[in-house]
Amino acid sequence: MTPASPPNRTHYHHGNLRQAVIDTALALAEETGDEQVSLREVARRIGVSSGAPFRHFADHASLMAAIAEEATVRLRLMVERDQHRSPPAAIERLRTMGNSFLSWALEHPTSFRLVSARRLYDFNASPSLHAHFNEVRSRTVSLVEMAQREGSLQADVPPERLALMLRSAVYGMARMHVDGQLAQWGVKSGSARRELHAVLNALIDGLRG
Repeated sequence: MTPASPPNRTHYHHGNLRQAVIDTALALAEETGDEQVSLREVARRIGVSSGAPFRHFADHASLMAAIAEEATVRLRLMVERDQHRSPPAAIERLRTMGNSFLSWALEHPTSFRLVSARRLYDFNASPSLHAHFNEVRSRTVSLVEMAQREGSLQADVPPERLALMLRSAVYGMARMHVDGQLAQWGVKSGSARRELHAVLNALIDGLRG
């Protein structure tokens, strides 16, 4: 008789232990709601020795950085895909970018929560994270400048300030969803996506020049 596999064990192909550790840590964080994922528990679920994850990750912080890097790559791919489908006007591309971020955060709340928890990893030590966030910032500012030139956004506010305001608003809405605060504002869980997208649309429309 073949012995049964340990409960919740994650199988991985030879040579792909690093990805198995990332996937299992993310699944564990989603299951427990605990950001301090135990590498020992990750190893147990994969079915390897407790020291095996340290072949790829020096410590918990380096594992969290890898999770954040992978999550931001997926977010960037979603943003770029949606930008290709967006109407050409700059203000509509800004609207699309905000909606892309909200969709990602609502569909992947654990990834959003871990990426946001900067205390868990060294953001400044990751060239990948720096490149991603610099790209997001520069693209947002560029679209705001374009929208101002097109006359569809207020021109009397510095574009960097408008970009920061939009980013803060979208991030704050996503954070409220992940932290379970929307119910206090009368938003039911089943209508969170619709309501947040509507709030973003109202904000964008309210900023029109």
